[in-house]
Amino acid sequence: MDRIEAIHLVKRTGFGIDWALVDQVEGLSRSAAVSLVTDFSANPDPVAPPGTFDEGGIRWRQINVLQIWWLERMRSTPRPYQEKLVLFWHSHFATSGYTVAFAHQIWTDNQVFRAHSLGSFRDMAQTSALSPAMLLYLDNFRNKASRLNENYGRELLELHLLGPGEHHSELDVIETSRAWTGYNTDSDRRAFVFNAGYHDQGQKTIFGITRNWSGPEVIDEAVYNTHRVVSARYIASKLWSFLAYPNPSAAVVDSIVQPYLDNNLSLAALTRAILLHDEFYSERARTGLVRSPIEWAVSCSRSLGMPASESRPEWATAAMGQNVFYAPDPSGWKQNEVWITSTAAWAKADFARFLIWRAISNGNVTDTADMSVPDAVEFVRLAFGLDVLSNQTRRALEDYVHAERATGIWAQTVNLMTLAMLAPEMQMG
Repeated sequence: MDRIEAIHLVKRTGFGIDWALVDQVEGLSRSAAVSLVTDFSANPDPVAPPGTFDEGGIRWRQINVLQIWWLERMRSTPRPYQEKLVLFWHSHFATSGYTVAFAHQIWTDNQVFRAHSLGSFRDMAQTSALSPAMLLYLDNFRNKASRLNENYGRELLELHLLGPGEHHSELDVIETSRAWTGYNTDSDRRAFVFNAGYHDQGQKTIFGITRNWSGPEVIDEAVYNTHRVVSARYIASKLWSFLAYPNPSAAVVDSIVQPYLDNNLSLAALTRAILLHDEFYSERARTGLVRSPIEWAVSCSRSLGMPASESRPEWATAAMGQNVFYAPDPSGWKQNEVWITSTAAWAKADFARFLIWRAISNGNVTDTADMSVPDAVEFVRLAFGLDVLSNQTRRALEDYVHAERATGIWAQTVNLMTLAMLAPEMQMG
C-alpha cells in the first residue's frame, strides 16, 4: 500500500488523519492494512458517564453528557473506525433524544451499534427493532390490534431493511404494521414488553406469503429469504456511500455484496470488501465526500488536542445541522451538499475561532511566527491532517501570512489555523 492509499484508508476510517497510523499502514499489503484499521482490540471498553442510569435526572442534561462522552471517544479512540461505524448506524436506525423516556435508552442503542458494528446485520436489526428508543420514536409503543399505527412498519421496510421503491407494496406496510402490534413498552416507557393481548393474531399477507406473522419474523423473511438480495444490496450501497462516494454502480455493489451474503450477513465481511475494493482507492472515491459537521468538528478538535469537554463540539455541530443523538427525521442525516450552506459556514467559523483560542490557552498550539511562510503553511497542513492543498488554497494561505507579517504577527497563528479549518480541503472527508 503506497502513501496515497494509506492516507485515504486512514482518513475514511477515522476522523481526520492520524499520521502515526498512516506510517503503520504504509507498506503493508492492502489486506493487512484493512485488518489493522478494523482491529478494535486496542479501543477501551465503553463506560457510561456518571448519572446515565439515574432515572430521576434531567434528561436533556444527561443526554448532553452522553454527547460529550461519544464525541470525545470519536476524537481519542486508537481505532476510530469503530466509532465511524457507530455514527453510520446511529443515522441508519435513527432515533431522537426528544422522544426517549430516559437517557439510558440512548446509551443502550449506542452500545448496540458498537457491539454489532462488525457483526451480523440481522442481529443488529432485530435488537434495534425492540429498542425502547426506537419503539418510542416511531410510535410502535402505541401500535395495537385495535388501533393500528403504521409508522414503524413503514420505516422498517423503507429505511431499515429494503430501501424506498418498488420492493414492497402498501399492503406489505399495513400487514407488517399488523405483525408488529403488541410490541410495545411497559407503562412507564422504560423497557420493551410484548403485550399478547394487543397483538393482531389474524392471518397477514406479507411479501405474498399469508400466515399469522410476528414482527421479528418479518425482519428475518426480508433479510434471509424473499428479499435477501434486495436487502443486501441496499445495505451494501448505503455503507459504500458513507465510506467511499454516493450512488455506487451496480457492478461495484455486485462485487461487495457477495461476501456479505456468503458470510451470513456479516458486516465485517461487507466492510472488508469495501475497504479492499480497487474503486475505494480511486480518484472519485478520494474526492467523493464532504465531511459531516460531526466529522469536521471531531477532526478539528483532534488536530488541536482539545478534549470534547473543553471544545464542546456538540454546540457547533447542532448549529451546523447535525445534533448528536437527535436525528432530524427517521431517515437520518443526508450527505454532501446538504452540509454546504451559509449557516454551516458561519457556525464553522465560530467554532474554529473558539477552538483555536481555547487550544492556545491550553498551550496546545505551536507559534508559526519564526517559520518561513511556506513552512508555516506546511506546518498547519500537517497539523490538520490535510493530505493535499490545492495551489489556490496554498497560495491564499501564504498570501495571508505575507500580509499579516507586513502589519504585525500577533494574530498570525490564530488566523492561519482558523483559515486552514475553513479551507475547502478541510471540508472533504
